[in-house]
Amino acid sequence: MIGEYTETELHKLHEALHKIMGEIIRVCQLLHIPYFIQGGTAIGAYYEQDILPWDDDIDIGLTRENYERFLKEAPAVLREEFFLQHFTTDPHTPFYFSKLMLRGTTFTEADFASLDIQRGIFIDIFPFDKVPDTRWLQSAHRYYCNFLNGCFMAKDIWQWRYIRKCQVEKPRNTGWLQCLVIWMVCKLFSKEFIYRRLSAAQALFNKGRHEYYNMVLMPKDHISVQSIENPQLMQLGPNMVWAPSDLYTYLNHHYSGLQRHVPKEKQRNHHPAFLDFGNL
Repeated sequence: MIGEYTETELHKLHEALHKIMGEIIRVCQLLHIPYFIQGGTAIGAYYEQDILPWDDDIDIGLTRENYERFLKEAPAVLREEFFLQHFTTDPHTPFYFSKLMLRGTTFTEADFASLDIQRGIFIDIFPFDKVPDTRWLQSAHRYYCNFLNGCFMAKDIWQWRYIRKCQVEKPRNTGWLQCLVIWMVCKLFSKEFIYRRLSAAQALFNKGRHEYYNMVLMPKDHISVQSIENPQLMQLGPNMVWAPSDLYTYLNHHYSGLQRHVPKEKQRNHHPAFLDFGNL
């Protein structure tokens, strides 16, 4: 297990996450924007009807069109206690995706502790795009998008052992030549330009009749188009949330050896370097 929480900390953290999720539900209903839970959050809904007992986050996805709408329209209707973090609202955030944060709280991830960014307890919001049907093309697509994502992140934090001083505890396994190319791209182009190229690359196959959506940067996060376009309502703690319809097929593909009871040594979370619940 990556990090140990006390029982009280986990309870309060889950309480905060459910509060943020409630705001996402409210905003998406108001704006008529479909979303769906994914990743470990979907495992929790499937087995526990709640966040997994050891987990410390919620992940949701939106198809590219709905994600762009959310970024554009949600800030105007969010309640004041929430902040939508994206590089357009928090310039030094190194993430291509967005986070909805609870103001007045702190959740500091160790690798990003040196950055001048907002640090509230958050829910990750990911854009999902269609991916090609052949494995070799999926691999090429993923490789190119990960390269651009590396360039995007490198504008604010250097994660490699070559060219510049590494700013994270565990450097990425990337060769000297690719590090040089990343450094050159960062010198030549703005963060906004790289982001536009990355978004366009991720969305490259969206107009085609492909079978799966994916976060693109991840190899196994395939969710069928049909499952996303025909979602189901499921319980997640105090909230009813939308999930892909064929949830077991997605989860079984994404998580090999899917099981309800996971040995403690295999449980994973994002235990922060610093955690503060503010007035919760």
